[in-house]
Amino acid sequence: MLAFALAAFRAHAQNTLLPPEAKPFVLKGYETLDYITGDINGDKRPDAILILKVLEESNNTSDEPKRPLIILTRQDNGKLKSVKRNDDLVLCRQCGGVYGDPYENTTIGGNGFTLEFYGGSSWRWGYTYRFSWQAAKKNWFLVNEKQISFQAGDPESTTKEVQIKAAELGEISIDDYGKIGAGDYGIWNVTAAKTYFYDNPQLGSKPRKGYLLKGDKVNVIRLLTNFAEVSFENSKNQYSSGYVLKKDLVKDH
Repeated sequence: MLAFALAAFRAHAQNTLLPPEAKPFVLKGYETLDYITGDINGDKRPDAILILKVLEESNNTSDEPKRPLIILTRQDNGKLKSVKRNDDLVLCRQCGGVYGDPYENTTIGGNGFTLEFYGGSSWRWGYTYRFSWQAAKKNWFLVNEKQISFQAGDPESTTKEVQIKAAELGEISIDDYGKIGAGDYGIWNVTAAKTYFYDNPQLGSKPRKGYLLKGDKVNVIRLLTNFAEVSFENSKNQYSSGYVLKKDLVKDH
């Protein structure tokens, strides 16, 4: 099972052959990173996702350029129309570290789409994001996030998996992804007498043995519905990270 999971992260499947009907949607100064077709909203019409990257020769700055993801849906007249764009979902070329470009694959199916990323060096990581179409709201929402990490030299005993489901993710549309929650990052104080670390942010799951005490300060990486992803440095300069209950924290002002 583990070997299969790891192999999936290495299965690059970029299709850069762009049909004529999609070429007008390529932004100036960009070229195609990937182009995927399929029914993305359940109307039984062939839609598409276009992922762009900046033209190699035009990137003369030290900043890593964004990689726009554009959703194209098939209209009644049979033509494609750009209906959504997100510049923060697809990781940058350098974001994979030593491994290289972290973009792996995008698939369409089940009234939605899934993106996969993989990177790292001696410690490897992978992310899988699943967006599903909600007809009532006429938009795609993040419904599942999977994280995997392992030591490249010993994946069998070091692999950790985190699954974040819709209940914890909250309502994050394709429009909102990457644009919400930034103001909540930073230092937070522990207000509970004791709050435990969790490997998976799911109410009712078993906590780890490690815990924080009232007055401890943590760096909040991300806020979910009931949990906060945090990192903590103790007096011996040792780091711990994981998820703690959000109700046990208050932002340090």
